[in-house]
Amino acid sequence: MLPDKIPQLTIPLSPFLQRGETKPKPSKRIRPEDALDLRSSIRELEPSTLVTIENANSAWSVVAVYSPYSPDVHVMVIETSVDRYLPGPERIPDAEGNALMEIWASILEFISEREQNATIHVGYNWSPRAWGIEEEKTGFQSIPTKWHAMLWGWPPFPVTGEKTETAEWVEFQSLSPSIQRLMGKNTYTEPFGQLIQKRLEKAFPEGSQFVELFPPWDWKIDGRGIYVDFDLSIMEILKMSEFFSQILKPIAIVLEQVMRELTEALTRFECGLIDNILVKVEKGSLDEGDLQTLRQQPEMREIDEVRKIFEERDYPEMLLQAILEPVWHRCMEEGKPADWWRKGFGYALVLNGSSKEASGKLRIMPGVFVGPGGVVEAQGVVLRRPEDRSISKTEMKRKSRVLWELAVKLQAQFEET
Repeated sequence: MLPDKIPQLTIPLSPFLQRGETKPKPSKRIRPEDALDLRSSIRELEPSTLVTIENANSAWSVVAVYSPYSPDVHVMVIETSVDRYLPGPERIPDAEGNALMEIWASILEFISEREQNATIHVGYNWSPRAWGIEEEKTGFQSIPTKWHAMLWGWPPFPVTGEKTETAEWVEFQSLSPSIQRLMGKNTYTEPFGQLIQKRLEKAFPEGSQFVELFPPWDWKIDGRGIYVDFDLSIMEILKMSEFFSQILKPIAIVLEQVMRELTEALTRFECGLIDNILVKVEKGSLDEGDLQTLRQQPEMREIDEVRKIFEERDYPEMLLQAILEPVWHRCMEEGKPADWWRKGFGYALVLNGSSKEASGKLRIMPGVFVGPGGVVEAQGVVLRRPEDRSISKTEMKRKSRVLWELAVKLQAQFEET
């Protein structure tokens, strides 16, 4: 059942003031095209970087988010080598990923201890093969060449009918069709969720850490994806031995396989070819031919061939019915762009929970269409981030001081490079 009202956040730009500075250094939101130049995009992050931590001979930076999800603390954790293509957790070595979870847990501890935060959140968006005019406008992975986690806290939402400076409730029917689709008015999340659930059950044997923590029989599907409840704090989960290597990375591997297989079952789009082009960013800028290949119009397979592949692989029949039309529209470049498929698909994965109690959810939201979408929408919240509004100078100083405190905590716990 669709809700009558949806919580909506409107968060202005939030420049970060480095310690000792009187005004913020110039900064901007990094777009997908910017991410094809690793050296330039990493340089854009420097004015907002709180601390850089050496982790398994790699540089992982904690960055204040210029266009945040929250009126309180919101930081990004991203690998900032200028010669390393890193689209998702599936490409991270186990030891490096396990150590990274300690950094995430430390940041969330800091956020959870702030009295104003009722909930804490960590998640990421994935859509590294989504290149094209419409795909690159908005939604899912904003820096497709560098996987990055978002960590933030939210104050309590006002009760229905009331509002705060940044939060309010809006009528579901007042939302655009694209946002309504994200909030549950769709036919694809149920069969997509069924496929993901089936693959996760196959990937994790009985007795594994995944099955003990997130039993397959406890997973549920709703209009925003697939999710499971847990009775631990997020920090306890992240601090579990080998959580990354035994749970998060294997989940990411399953999801990448699902997205790749579906893409190549529906179209002649070669995911491996795109991956081989993108890894060239480690050596410098791509040439015009590579850019054209990244953004080229995909070719749809014949419908009979598609149906045969779906039958042979035992994909849910409803899934084909739900995604065939947007894929066809994208391949033909016909109809409203808002109804086009996002090339290569995408997903958002997010852990959210109480800042004060041991409880939370792990949620995976598949990304089928171009347009908005990500870890915030996965949680049933509409996010507005106007780019013509910034927080006041007083608020900027206050928020920056809080982030300085976080930097001091991380420097004390982890060796700074």
